[in-house]
Amino acid sequence: MRVPLLVAAVGAVALVVLVLWGGALVPASADGPTATPSVSPQVPTSAPDDDREDPSSPAPAPQPQRGLYAPDSPWNTRIPADATIDPRSRELVGSLREAADEEGFVLALRRWTVPVYFADAGTPREDVSLTAPWTEYRRLSGVPIPPGARPDPQDDGHLTVIDRERGCEYDLWQARQDPDGGWSASWGNAVRIGGSGAYQGGIAARGSGFASAAGLVWPEELSRGRIDHALVFSYPHPKDGGPVAPATASDGNSTRPDAIPEGARVQLDPALDLDRLGLSDETKIIARALQEYGMILGDNGGALSLYAAHPFGFSSDPWQSIWPSGSFADLSKIPAERFRVLALGPQQPRERFELEADGCADISR
Repeated sequence: MRVPLLVAAVGAVALVVLVLWGGALVPASADGPTATPSVSPQVPTSAPDDDREDPSSPAPAPQPQRGLYAPDSPWNTRIPADATIDPRSRELVGSLREAADEEGFVLALRRWTVPVYFADAGTPREDVSLTAPWTEYRRLSGVPIPPGARPDPQDDGHLTVIDRERGCEYDLWQARQDPDGGWSASWGNAVRIGGSGAYQGGIAARGSGFASAAGLVWPEELSRGRIDHALVFSYPHPKDGGPVAPATASDGNSTRPDAIPEGARVQLDPALDLDRLGLSDETKIIARALQEYGMILGDNGGALSLYAAHPFGFSSDPWQSIWPSGSFADLSKIPAERFRVLALGPQQPRERFELEADGCADISR
């Protein structure tokens, strides 16, 4: 049986059982994939201080992340000046500060992040074998994978392909190329790049239901001097009980009273004077994006971590001239205590996961 749909991995560490029922996937239990190691990463020191951008000059027109997702997507929407702060923000930020103090505040560069490739009409289409034991589906067909593509080498094995001609993003989790040249993955999915940047059915390669390319830092943004979208982040204490919008799923499992639910948008205090922090050019660009667009909790991870596009998706390492070594860049000069959590909606526990049929890929048993 072949069913055209968009479908994603919803489990990584714990066994997840999914059964097809009434056009939906019903999880017996789910722990979503993590995107940072469970131990504190070793991080390089930040680059020397310098000011690239004059804050008094007019801001250039926004240029969303490589044209991904709709202009009104949460990822591409700037935080208004009168945004409502959650009444429990101070308490919730305490868990962020603890994670930063104990595990680090980092940008994942060369592992535990997502290689993103771009396909065109000439890119070979692959039938990807699906191997997760918790699903009856066994093949995702028509996935464009450029020759030489490599997944992130860490356990999550992320690999994402953007096909602009078809308007699709293909996200693979625990992807691997087999000895015979074919491809397999524990799970795979696809989503329209003109949409919200989330799987509305609630199943994705990230535990939160977000598309894998959403919220990444790109090298051309740092070269340009601006990031015009929200950033995705993980930390060790996502709250159990389901996501808040715009997330559509959650692998949160923390019962701490100060745990933050996946989907929460967190903003660096816009009144904070970045020029007084001794930030490098690149860190200041990231910090300014955190003031203007914020960061959205998208996964359960071992540190307070943002994510950069993995070098595997480029012809050469684009981070070499900025951060010449190491898997993570140090963001610890950005004060975690100056974050604030914007008003949270209600948590949305899911009892079923809808199948999505957007025509990007076919999946078969």
